[in-house]
Amino acid sequence: MKKEAIINRFGKQMLTEHNRKNGVLVQNITSTLKTAALTESFVNESCKSSGVINKSQTIYRKVEINTMGTIQQGFRRQTIQFLKLLKLFSRNRKFIISFDETEEDFFGELNKGENNLYIHENCDNPKTKYCYKYLTVAITCDNGKRYILDGIIVHRGMIIEDYVYEMTKFVKENLLIEVVLFDRGFGWGVIHMLKKLNVHYIVFWKKQGNWYKKHFKKMKNGEFCEITKSYKYNRNKTNHKVESRFVLIKQHEYEGKKYDWIFATDLKFKTAKKYVMHYKKRWGIETTYRVTDDIRIYTTSTNPLIRYFLFMFTCFVYNVWKFLQIFLGEEFTLANFKVNMLIYLFEIGKIHPDYYDSFVLIASQLLRV
Repeated sequence: MKKEAIINRFGKQMLTEHNRKNGVLVQNITSTLKTAALTESFVNESCKSSGVINKSQTIYRKVEINTMGTIQQGFRRQTIQFLKLLKLFSRNRKFIISFDETEEDFFGELNKGENNLYIHENCDNPKTKYCYKYLTVAITCDNGKRYILDGIIVHRGMIIEDYVYEMTKFVKENLLIEVVLFDRGFGWGVIHMLKKLNVHYIVFWKKQGNWYKKHFKKMKNGEFCEITKSYKYNRNKTNHKVESRFVLIKQHEYEGKKYDWIFATDLKFKTAKKYVMHYKKRWGIETTYRVTDDIRIYTTSTNPLIRYFLFMFTCFVYNVWKFLQIFLGEEFTLANFKVNMLIYLFEIGKIHPDYYDSFVLIASQLLRV
């Protein structure tokens, strides 16, 4: 299936073909959003280039008939199609997946947000006070096959382990999982849920309290030890005893610097290096985020549903590019993808770049000189 058809199929699942009186079809909307992603533009700017859609509200009205759940389900349906082919090419091997949060800056005023429940403080970017947050799960291997499998927009007060459980369950139903990797910030609740799913895990544990210090004092640089800890996890007025192995590694060198590492894991390796190298594969998700930042669709809307849809659309465009790399090779970069997709959209009449006619006129005059 051609990339145009793949992306349009995703759009059709998200945007119903209603309100035909204005002549705006799903193909018009998806081509406009692709232009926004490939040129890192605001939706309104891409509407002008489309030559069909006058303003972003035309798109947003079609998005707003959805719910968070229908957007997620639409993305998941496309993920399943990717994974069917991926399992075929990979001969049904097991994959390492990672969870992480990414942020989208919000520079407006908090009291003017359409749903403030989704606007967070304490953001990573020091230049902004507020942001939207998204939780994603992705394949993060060292062989280039990195796909975003699922994602949600995070609201304040959410119980993160419930979302981890549902997203891991979805992935497990469609892909063989070797281990799930987590950064600091994920804790006992996540371990409890993964044990229920019988899925292996490595959590880079946040250093809190003093429990680990006595163990590090007894160790020499480069050594590691294993201890078992338990915790009473309370849900719905019920205490659940959660137990996990913790691996403490003292001053293990990585990229010329030495660090103390603490992992909660149910995996067992013979060397400290093996734990660190295994966890390092989680950092592929950071590379994924850097790429998706290069195809981010910008909007001034404060509607979290619209923000979520545009974020997931960006993730889908990223997946299409990574999928095509399987056939075209690693030399098929994101830059090549963006250029070729824009040319393709223009050639089939899906976009009408501003100033194109003027550019052709001036260029032809220069070439005659």
